[in-house]
This record gives sequence, structure tokens and C-alpha cells, in this order.
Amino acid sequence: MAAVTLGELLQKGLACHTAGRLQEAEQIYRQILAQVPEHPDATHFMGVLAYNVGKNDVAKIYLRKAIALMPENSACYCNMGNVFQHEKAYAKSMVWYKMAIELNPENQKAHSNLGVAYLRLGEPEKALESIQKAISIDPEYTDALVNCGETLKAMGDYDKALAAYNKAIAISPESVDAHWNRSIIWLTKGNFRDGWPEYEWRWRRPKTRKRLFATGALWQGQPVAGKTLFIFEEQGLGDTIQFVRFLPLLKQLGCRVIFEVGFPLIRLMNDTGLYDRLWVGLKDVDTRPVDRFDFYAPLLSLPGILKTQLETIPAQAPYLKADPNLCRIWKDRMAQDNSFKAGMVWAGHPDHSNDVKRSIPLQMFRELVPVEGVSFYSLQKDKHDQWTDMDSMKLFKKDFGPEISDFADTAAIIENLDLVISVDTSVVHLAGALGKPVWTLVPFEPDFRWLLDREDSPWYPTMRLFRQPLFGAWEPVLKRVAQALAKKVQG
Repeated sequence: MAAVTLGELLQKGLACHTAGRLQEAEQIYRQILAQVPEHPDATHFMGVLAYNVGKNDVAKIYLRKAIALMPENSACYCNMGNVFQHEKAYAKSMVWYKMAIELNPENQKAHSNLGVAYLRLGEPEKALESIQKAISIDPEYTDALVNCGETLKAMGDYDKALAAYNKAIAISPESVDAHWNRSIIWLTKGNFRDGWPEYEWRWRRPKTRKRLFATGALWQGQPVAGKTLFIFEEQGLGDTIQFVRFLPLLKQLGCRVIFEVGFPLIRLMNDTGLYDRLWVGLKDVDTRPVDRFDFYAPLLSLPGILKTQLETIPAQAPYLKADPNLCRIWKDRMAQDNSFKAGMVWAGHPDHSNDVKRSIPLQMFRELVPVEGVSFYSLQKDKHDQWTDMDSMKLFKKDFGPEISDFADTAAIIENLDLVISVDTSVVHLAGALGKPVWTLVPFEPDFRWLLDREDSPWYPTMRLFRQPLFGAWEPVLKRVAQALAKKVQG
């Protein structure tokens, strides 16, 4: 039998790599490097593989070595840019993409990924230019079409974004990103009929944690009268607060509902009457050996299973309530304050994919200070340096953040307020679920639940939306909030 050449071995490693069999690929690349330590392609692909598994520091070592071995190889520079982009170091990633393009102006991946970096840095026009260059090089480059859709969406052109996703799906019917993004467009435009079924593509996204169950079957709308149905939270805390409204509809179908929720929401969700039994969710634990149920479903699949339309959203509020004892405790902390009391949240968590668009520097809220007759209270539990650019006590009568232990405390505080003013975080969902007046500050590219071109929300009857008129423009939003607040206090 003829000996396998290094070239054949490399092709085998690449085949494993492309198929997602990363351990096999790594073994083959290491086998090559054991024979030829300076093998340029094996070094390069080891760097790509390290990036694929999230070992960015290792990836940089291999890629720098590959660049030293192949200084004219555009792909090496592009992949180094990908590593920095994964670390959200977008400006650094752009340097590498531009070097890749200088070496090979036809490198469509570098053009497309440079566009993504521009978009993340808040320059959608430059992003679109780069991505359209990639598409001109390869009109069937699916990733570039998806990136084009994302950029057009950020610019407010939802119809063209949808067209880009449709084209990507026509070329690559199994493109998870294209389907997922198309679902968001449809939901944002109020097309729930197509949007909710397409939203199920989230389960094919690599970052979506899949649950494994030893009992029961996935509920997809089968008759459940007399059965036990297990519902589990799956996304953010705000999502859980928003979508628990669907649990009573399940009980109306005649089934017993078990609801699982994580620790931050346990006290808030306790004794709500929305379910029959509450379970505490444990991190990285699917179900325990003693768990028994007939069907299971993720919480955010319920509107799709129940065929929810805009007109049929169960929007009755309040559907959550604050603990009366906690309400009394927090009321005592606001004693002798007979002014109009407004709670405020200015930032979400920095790890959120949309945080740069939704969070606002605290300094900008000084626009509200001149409004007479208002006491401001901070509901911001965690202070993030990126957005907390002033001493909070110069703005607030009290900063309750350090004293808040969980959402039960936040709910009790909100019950003692006249209004909540917040960026798009879980707090606005909590205020809406409690039936309290809440003003939500919405970025130009809104989350799908806030829809388009309206100041009210079909999800929360007590909510008013204040939208950015342009990408990144918060100043006019806060001016409108200040005017509306003055009018509300006076009225």
C-alpha cells in the first residue's frame, strides 16, 4: 500500500474540519506538524481550529506563525481578524481585514467581515458598502447576504433586509442564520403567522443550549387534557417575564402545568397562580431522575404553538404581583417623599448582543433633572463602567441598586413608584407585567417585540415607547421624555 502523502493527509484533515469532526482534524494537523513543524497550511488550519473551539489565545499564536510562514496569504490575515472580532475588538479586527483585502482584493470573506466590524462600531453605511463589495465578488455568498440583511435592518430598511434573507435561503435552504434573521424581521413587522414558526430555527443555532429529557415528548400542540406539561425558561429574564402570560392558556386546555425558572425570578414567580407547580432551574441540569411529565416545551415556543396573532396576545395586566410585605418595607425607605416618584434604568448587561444599541450613558439622563416635582430613584442593580459615566447620587434621590437582591425586590420598589423610565431591559417587562406605567427607550433598530412605528405596545397596556429617530440618536429621545414627564407631572 502506497504511503499517504502530507498533501493527502492535509486534505483528510480539512474534510474532517469542514464536517465538524474537530478532534479528528486536530489529530491529523498535529500528525503533519510532528513531521514538518513549519508546515504552513497545517499551522494555519490549527489556528482556525483553535478559533472554532473558542481558544483565541492559541489561535493567535498559530495564525501569527502562519503569517510569518505565508506573508502573502490573505486568508491568514482574514482569520486573524475573525479572532479579534470574536473578542469584540472590532477596531483591531478591521486592521487585519484591510491587510487581507490589500493582499487579495477579491477576498469576499474579508470584505463581508469588515462590513460586520463597521456595523458593530455603529457605521452601517460603511458596513453596507463593504458587504455589497463581497456580494459583487460572489453573488451567492450566503454569509454576505445574511450580513447585508442585518445591516439593512440596522438602517431601518426591513423590506430590503427581508429580500436579502430570502435570497440567502434560496441559495442555501439550510442557512440557520438566514432563517433566524428572517423570523426576527417577520415578528418585528407584526407578521406572527410566519414569524413564530420560523423562530423555531433558534434551536439550530450553535449558541442555543439544547435540553435533553429522559421523559415526556416535545409538545407541538397535541391534546393535553388530563396530562402534565413541563415548561422551561430558555432565554433572558425579560423574556421569561414577558412570556409567562401564556401559562394560564395552557391550564385552560385542561393540563397540569409545571414551570421551571432560575433563581433570580423564583421569589417573583412564587404563588402567582400562573402554573400548578414551580421548579427551580439548576444550571447545566436538564431533568432529574424523579421528574415525570407527559410533554415539555420551551417558554418562547408557546405563542407559536398557540398560533398567537397581534390581536390575540394575552395582554391583560397585571399578571404578576409584588409581595405586599416587601412593598411595605420599600415604601418605608421612601418615607416623606410626596413628590412624583420615577424609577430609572440606563443600561443593560454588557454581554448582551444588543447592549451597545440599547444602553445609554447615565450622563445623558441629566436632561430630565430640570423637570420640577420629580424624585428619581435608581433601579440599576449593577453599575457598568461603560455606561455609568457620572456619580449616580448627583442624579438620584436614592440609588436602590446595591440593596436589590432579586426581581421580587425590584417589583416591590416599582409598586411604590409613579413611573418607570428605562432602556430595553428586563425591568420594563417587569413594570409592564405589574401593570405600572413604564416608558421604554427603544433603539432605532428595535427588538422584535416592540414592532415598528408605534408608541404603544400590544404586550403591555401601560407602556409607552420612545423611539430613536436615527441610528444612535439618544439626545432627541431624552428631550421628548423630559417634555412628556413635565406634562405628566403638571397634568
